[in-house]
Amino acid sequence: MANTAKIDVRGNDILGSLRGIFKDILELEDIRAILVPQHLPMKKMVMPTLVTDPEQLIGVDPLAPAFAMNAAKLVARLTRKPMGAKVAAVLRPCEIRAFVELVKLKQGRTDEVILIGMDCLGALGNKDYFQLVEQNAAESTVMFYDHALRGKKMDIGDVDLAPACRACEYPVADNADISIGLYGMDIDHALLVYSQTEAGDQILKQMNLSAADEPRARMDAVNAAIEQRTACL
Repeated sequence: MANTAKIDVRGNDILGSLRGIFKDILELEDIRAILVPQHLPMKKMVMPTLVTDPEQLIGVDPLAPAFAMNAAKLVARLTRKPMGAKVAAVLRPCEIRAFVELVKLKQGRTDEVILIGMDCLGALGNKDYFQLVEQNAAESTVMFYDHALRGKKMDIGDVDLAPACRACEYPVADNADISIGLYGMDIDHALLVYSQTEAGDQILKQMNLSAADEPRARMDAVNAAIEQRTACL
């Protein structure tokens, strides 16, 4: 267990690199589909979407500060009865925690799902998210993660994280099979990816990723993000 590697970022295209890793996971023989946050055609909102074709991952955007619904219930419905195949699900840490609770209530199962968590940068309220997209739809996600990870200002008026996100002290997905790390990384060059379960370890072993060590500054960056959020309460 504890297979730690890196996802190379080329051309400062973090989203492109994430789409590439999700495509590689979906192309594995063991994985039939992947649930991912994706831009809906003709709409401004990002919603969880079940994708079976690797070529249909163009609109995937797990870093968008949109949180229209908690996908835990969707994963619970997918896994409630045997599917005969494995599904991967890209979820926020809070969604993974909610899914774990639903499993405890026997409303979902874990044996046919691979949970992929990411360091969470938080989300805006719907009104603020729509304002962000209205200002610059093409670059809205980049503007947001530049603000969250590089400290750059979002020059779009008075917007802030949703109250629940400002109060959240768990931006790292501790219960995921596979986690993707953003905090403490040189995101212009690489993201961290690591397994936390045997199932996640088996997935990462099938992928052509370079081994990496967790940066010493990572947990300092996580703690700083938590302090910055909660200081505004």
